[in-house]
Amino acid sequence: MHKRRKTYAVVLLSTVLLSQSITYGAYAASAGAAKSTTAAEFTLDKLGSIALKSNVSVKLIDMDILAQPSGNILIYTLSYSNGSGSSVNLIDYFSKVTTKGGTVVQGRPITSDVTKKTVPSKSSESITYYVNISKATKADGANVSIFGWDFSSAGYQKKMGVFKIPDNYSFVVPKDQSQKITMNNLPVTTKAESLQMIKLNGKVYMKVGVSLANSGTTVLSDPGYKAYLKSAGGSVFELKLDDASSSYKVQPQEKKTIYYLVEVPSNIKSANMTLQFTQEDSTLKINLPVKSFRLPAATSDLAVAKDQSKKITMNNLPVTTKAESLQMIKLNGKVYMKVGVSLANSGATVLSDPGYKAYLKSAGGSVFELKLDDASNSYKVQPQEKKTIYYLVEVPSNIKSANMTLQFTQEDSTLKINLPVKSFKLPAATTSKAVANYAVEKISIDDNTVETQLKSASVYSENDSGKWSLQFRIKNLGKKSVTLSAYELSIKSTEGHNIPVDSKALANLTLKPLDEKIIDLSADVPLNLNQNTLQLQLTESAVADKIIFPTAHYKIPYSQESNSGLGVENMLENRHGTFGVKIDSIQRLPWADEDQIVAQISIRNTKSTTVKLPALKALVKAGLSELSSTTQIVAKNAQTSLAPNETAEMYVLAKVPYSFNFSHLRIEMQETIGENDVRKFLSLNTDSLNNTIHNVDAGGYFHIDTPGKKAEIRERRSTVYNGSSSNIMYTELEMNSKEPRKSEQAQLVAYYKTPENEYYEAEVSQSSKATSPNGKNVVTVWSKLPLNVNTSQLVLHIGEGVADGKLTAIGGKSTGYINTVRLSLNTAGVTPQSNLRSVELFPYSLSLTNVVGTVREGEDTLDTVVTYNLSKNEAYESGEYEHKLVLEIIDPNGQSMEKTLTLGTDLLIGNNKSYATTFKSNLYKKLRGGGIRMNLYDEFQGQRMLLGSQSYSLTYEALPTTSTDGTGSEGS
Repeated sequence: MHKRRKTYAVVLLSTVLLSQSITYGAYAASAGAAKSTTAAEFTLDKLGSIALKSNVSVKLIDMDILAQPSGNILIYTLSYSNGSGSSVNLIDYFSKVTTKGGTVVQGRPITSDVTKKTVPSKSSESITYYVNISKATKADGANVSIFGWDFSSAGYQKKMGVFKIPDNYSFVVPKDQSQKITMNNLPVTTKAESLQMIKLNGKVYMKVGVSLANSGTTVLSDPGYKAYLKSAGGSVFELKLDDASSSYKVQPQEKKTIYYLVEVPSNIKSANMTLQFTQEDSTLKINLPVKSFRLPAATSDLAVAKDQSKKITMNNLPVTTKAESLQMIKLNGKVYMKVGVSLANSGATVLSDPGYKAYLKSAGGSVFELKLDDASNSYKVQPQEKKTIYYLVEVPSNIKSANMTLQFTQEDSTLKINLPVKSFKLPAATTSKAVANYAVEKISIDDNTVETQLKSASVYSENDSGKWSLQFRIKNLGKKSVTLSAYELSIKSTEGHNIPVDSKALANLTLKPLDEKIIDLSADVPLNLNQNTLQLQLTESAVADKIIFPTAHYKIPYSQESNSGLGVENMLENRHGTFGVKIDSIQRLPWADEDQIVAQISIRNTKSTTVKLPALKALVKAGLSELSSTTQIVAKNAQTSLAPNETAEMYVLAKVPYSFNFSHLRIEMQETIGENDVRKFLSLNTDSLNNTIHNVDAGGYFHIDTPGKKAEIRERRSTVYNGSSSNIMYTELEMNSKEPRKSEQAQLVAYYKTPENEYYEAEVSQSSKATSPNGKNVVTVWSKLPLNVNTSQLVLHIGEGVADGKLTAIGGKSTGYINTVRLSLNTAGVTPQSNLRSVELFPYSLSLTNVVGTVREGEDTLDTVVTYNLSKNEAYESGEYEHKLVLEIIDPNGQSMEKTLTLGTDLLIGNNKSYATTFKSNLYKKLRGGGIRMNLYDEFQGQRMLLGSQSYSLTYEALPTTSTDGTGSEGS
């Protein structure tokens, strides 16, 4: 067993068994069985022993013959057993061999046993002897005689006994039997395991497999044996170790199979061949036989059957190998074959590419060299890992794919030939088939297994396109992170068109081990293509001068986009989680010279873990009209995350021309990642466009439920300020805070609506101050209306103002409104009071306790002094008070004079307050008495409403008269 010297210039394209190792514990039972069978077969044990003296005997335990030109060498081994109390000197004994032909030759110990001179007490010793038996080739019929020196006998020799070799004895170890041999002073159980005939290019090679089980305590290295293959006809061929077995080592208690190769004549008969080991005795300058083994029947190169695996030693690692798949790929008018091979590494270290060459062989004999694809190039298989690698080759378009074979070869660097490793019959070729609807497909990325799945698909038509929405799921099943930036997605039609799919979501997407992502995709497919047979195609990014094959195809089930009914929850999944989503309501309401659409949407977290909500923006389509430039999203709560089963409420607002009619509404909420990467969060569409507005009966309450703005609102009063060219519709609302803390009230937006669906934008005045819990506010709502509007049939649409994606701050400018209700009004006129003792100008109460008008003789003035009580209801907060009190006096001449007063300023709050004013007229110089009438008006935005009237007497003061005695008197 030494390194090979001879070079074979041939490429072996057939399979061989490589060495494999198992622990001795697993081997021991079979080895024991083999040994017992061997003991029954070998007859030398039956020859018994020869007594040399008391308690000392010898046995013949082994024989072998090596044919040589200078004479055949027979070796035999004697085992001396010393049971006595003293050592035995072996110089006292010698042996002779008598061949069947009568030749007698004395045996001499081989060099390694020359030093064995004695047998210690209570021990045994084995010594191998050799003799040149000339042309004798068999040991049967020979005798081994044992002699002792006896000076009393003739010739001083005494024959102690003879071992007669039976005629049926063979020194060759029988087939399937093992023999324990001492190699490098180690006990090694040896067995001829296999004989394989390999035919290649008109030549024939024999390959012999030998197992070595090291029972020693140190590593067994190659002892340098020579190995010969002997035919039944007597031909002898020197064997050489193959490259994989060169310089082998067998660990203690390990079993390993090594392999020898030799070229033989093509007409060789392989029956009853023998393997013989020899070792050179450098002192004697001869080759001595070690042991011969009968070889099993020769086998031919058989490929591993379909769907079967084979354990192969790669880089000294046991690897279970299987041809898993054969796929025919047609691309751009060419045909390619793709072979999948699984490798299961049972070893303790990482398996790297052993450098095998791979060939695809057709049943017709064509051979094509395969190359690893890019994903499999420089592959590594971890211990106890199973991995599938792929090979590719271009083949003729008319190739027949039935009964193809995969063959691995490896270059033997010493012999300078390619040696076959193993052949595998390939399964029937499949074409590139798309993954079934919503089925999982596992692909390999950077030596990691990645699970992929087209999770959902839906389509709707718009103009000449099918608008497809797809969800693609990716999960990393491997043990390291993978990046998918090198992959692209497209939709393939049966007509041969490839429609690009926006794959930005794949760019720079990195998945950690066990990470899972849901990617939303969209594509526009022309309606003139068959929408029922589309496939989603995953492909590596294009590289110059490189053929790119689709990594996977996924059938796209045809499914029209479902319609979302109001209040009906739909389940959806995206990269953030799984949500129950519903449209709670849709309102179409006036906004200046347009309409606004408000969709209230609920998003419920259905997972058992908290999810984070991204910042969202909205895309809205009404019919085919894109409204995104006017959209905004308002969150009811400023939530950034949702606990399990928690719901977020959002409002999506968009503007449309008030005359625009549509029957379908589509809403898509999107998130922005980075600067330009926009991804869909959810999409909803509905044709349930009924204007869902809550009606509030006149005098009833409605509520604002927005957190931080909660309040209860009711109509306090509604009235009309009549004018000559227009009327003012006026409403006061009472808003009661329902917040447990001091808070700012919601900024309201209001419109008056007629039965003819005419809308009049209203002005709203509110307090800018924060309101305490249960605090009350008065909100003033008014609008100037044409005279022909029937104010008795008006209703008030009122909602919470929003701007820039949030509720409008008090005093801020709203760009829309939400949570609108339809409030029926109790519109009533004001009945003027017949006296001015109790006049209401809420929140003020005015009582005129006395009014004194005075004219003086000869003067052009009418002095009026009003005594009053004025109070204000401080329970209410309100905005700027825009009402004025108009005081009108009609004098006895019917002439009207007036003053416009501000309550709280011109008229001060308090009791027994007085207000004086003077009117001028030349007529007053002639006025001598009578009465005045005082009218009080509520003036609002230039329009007046009579509150009450009362007449008062007029006091005339004459000039004093002068008497003759110099005294004067007053006039009355």
